[in-house]
This record gives sequence, C-alpha cells and structure tokens, in this order.
Amino acid sequence: MFHSKPHFYFLVLFLLSIHHLTQAQSFTRRNSPYSRYGIGDLYPKGFVPLTNTGGGLNATYSSFFDVNLVNPASLGKLTFTSMEVGTFYKYSRLREQSTGLRAEANDGNLSYLSFSVPVTRSWEIERDSLKRGVPIQWGISFSLLPHSTVAYDVSVTQTIAELGEEIQYEYKGRGTRFRINWGNGFRYKRFSAGFNLGILFGRTSYNNTLTFTDKEDSFLYGFDTEYTSLEDAKGFLWDFGVQYEHEFGPDGKGKRANADKKGAYKLVIGAYGTSGANVKLSTTNRYRRYGLYYTLDTVSIREEENGSMSLPVELGAGISFGQNNRWRLGLNYETQLWGGFSKTTASAPLKNTNLFALGFQWSPKLDMENYRNYINKIIYRWGAYYGSDPRTIRNTELHQLSKYGMTFGFGLPVKTKDSQAFINIGLEYGYLGHHTAIEEHFFKVNLGFTLNEKNWFIRSKFR
Repeated sequence: MFHSKPHFYFLVLFLLSIHHLTQAQSFTRRNSPYSRYGIGDLYPKGFVPLTNTGGGLNATYSSFFDVNLVNPASLGKLTFTSMEVGTFYKYSRLREQSTGLRAEANDGNLSYLSFSVPVTRSWEIERDSLKRGVPIQWGISFSLLPHSTVAYDVSVTQTIAELGEEIQYEYKGRGTRFRINWGNGFRYKRFSAGFNLGILFGRTSYNNTLTFTDKEDSFLYGFDTEYTSLEDAKGFLWDFGVQYEHEFGPDGKGKRANADKKGAYKLVIGAYGTSGANVKLSTTNRYRRYGLYYTLDTVSIREEENGSMSLPVELGAGISFGQNNRWRLGLNYETQLWGGFSKTTASAPLKNTNLFALGFQWSPKLDMENYRNYINKIIYRWGAYYGSDPRTIRNTELHQLSKYGMTFGFGLPVKTKDSQAFINIGLEYGYLGHHTAIEEHFFKVNLGFTLNEKNWFIRSKFR
C-alpha cells in the first residue's frame, strides 16, 4: 500500500511531527505580553488553505482534498484520503505608547497534524445506476493541534515612596494547551452537517517575582519573593456546523448543474458554533523567599488544588459565491461570548468579540491531469479581517484590544505517480493591541503540506 516514496516520506514526517508537537513549546524566543490574560493566545482551527483567505471562507469552505475543522460539515465533501501537516514562523514588533519602549519577538512551531478519510463513497452511487444505497457521504478526521498558548516575559520597575526603595516585578509564563479532535461530516445532495469532539489538555506555568534592586541599609537583610503556579487543564469540547449549496447553470439563469461541472456557479451558505465548556484545572502553587544573606526558603506548597475555567460559546456564519474549480468569494462573521468567562485564579475581565472577514480564492485553470502549463494550476488566495480581541487593559479607563490583518497565499499542486499533493504557503500581516498600551505588529509565514490518495482503505475486488 505504501510502496511509493512520497507515501513513505510523508508518513515518517507525520509521525515525527506528532512527537515534536506534543513535546516542544517553541523553537524561538517568544514574548506575547497579552497572553498573560484570559487563557492566553488562541490558535486558529483553520488549516493553511483556510487561514490564507483571512477566515473569509470559514463557514463555507469545503474541498475534495483538504479539511476545514472550523465547520466540520465540510468533511462531507471529502473524496480523497488526506494527511496534513502545518507549521508557522511569526515575527513581532512590540511598542508601548506611554514609554516608547520597543521590543522584538520570534515564534515558530508546528501548527496542526491531521489524518482524514472518506468513509462512504456516495459519488459512486450517484454515478452508477447499478449501485444501491442512500447517497450519503461521510468523512472523518483525526487531528492534533494547539488550542491556546501562554508565553510572556515582562519586567516592571517601580519606586515605593514610603520605603524609598526601587522594586522590580517580573512576570513570566509558559505553556501550551492542545486539542485532540475527532471530526465527522455528512453530506446528502446539497446539504451537509457535521460535528467535532475534542479533548483539551496541557500544562502552563506562571512565575511572579519581587526583587529589591538596591540591597543596602535596612534592605540588606530583606527578602525577595517568588510565586510559582503550575496549572494542568483537562476538558471536553464539541463543535457543530452546517452548509447548504445551491448550484446554477453555466448560463447563470438558475438551471441546475452538476456540482463538479466546469463553468457551473455555486452559492454556499454556512454556519458553525462551539459549545461553552467547563475545563477542570489542577494547580500546584509554591511560595518561596530568599535574600543576599539568606538561603532559599520555601514558605508554602499547595499541591493539586482543584479549580475550573469556562470557555465561551462561539457562533459564526458566512456566505460565498463562485465558479466551480475556478474562484470563490466569501464573507464571514464570528462572535465569541467571553463576557461570561470565569476562572478560579484572578484575571482581567474579558469582553465579547466580533470579527468580520473577507476571503477570495482563484485558480486560472485547476486541472490536475494536465501539468503542461503549471502556472494555471496554482491556487491563489487573499483575505482580510477586522475585529476585537476578548482581552482588556486598564489605564484611566477599561479598553478592549483590537485586531486586524491581511493575508495572501497560494497552493502548489504536486503530482506523483499514485497520489496528489499540495504545498500551501501563506503570508500574514496583523495587528493586536490598543493605542494607549502595548501595540503588536506581526508578520507571519504559514506552511502546510497535504498528501492525498484516492485508493487507500478500499477493499480489493479481486483476491
């Protein structure tokens, strides 16, 4: 079954990636100050082809070749067995408006692993009158991807007037929560529905220290303090989604056309949602103190204290229109109800979010059987998004963070002897922050690999 070299190399890469994704946090120095609040920075559920459209096709995207986990209904369109691996690199420039201080940060890691299979083959029933059965297409997907991450290193120096002493506060946090996901999508004619079931797990660490910077006079024998918290999260997540396609004839007069027919037009409406979830937390807290003339003293340790945090309800909807195998234009809206977020440990208040996205995908001539003019086989993608982030900062008033960005990418088809593959490359420029606090401008490179095979997991007709 795996006799060809592309299959073998991709399988080895896939297995090695699973180990790397669960063991490594980041291969570069990362500093995201806002990840200190809420549950940290959220990772997108969309894979590279979807993020290249800026999220504009989140609700309506579906493909024979790859997976849209944002709307699991898309799995009902899957025709090929698909193995997908994604990775990213992110460069950020941070600037604090009040002080003018600047900093740079780098980040990079694997972003997802996925293996998807079409369980039933409804297209055979639809095309062969001798076959019997209900033409329901069922696709499943098994994925491992990061859910949220904490990565900050912030230092603040203050002078306490009552003491006449300068004190340095250091705040550090590290850790990633992961999601193991099982997706299911079902398609019957023009209507599709699906759901995701996921397990959330991971450990994050938080470290706060207070240091007297000038060890003189009365503070010569003073204590510096350190507070460390290790937090393990475990929870169950589920998502759902629906899609409906309406097909038009090539003449644009509303005549019904085959969904795969070249020149046919298609209108797609989609919606998706995520349930609110209660995640269990097991926390170990340690308080220590030390000084210039004192050895390290552990004041207290509290192990495996039980707590919880609530994740918000998420709702999204979108519409797209396009021509089969050529182009599609989509608009997407998404809201997350973070206003009801709660966590046993103290956290800044969070607010509900709104996000608008516009996405476009175009291929001059998507014909997988003809590679004479390769430029015409490339899939080009554009996108833009604008909205709010749930985290807030307080200066004289409480401000909610904003975010926006633009994306561009393309999919490079690679034809092998027994399979079809894609190399998906994406570029993203984005902004996160508020003009009265820290502003982050970032540039991100996304790289994804997809290997498809149509003949796997098919029982032989001759033995």
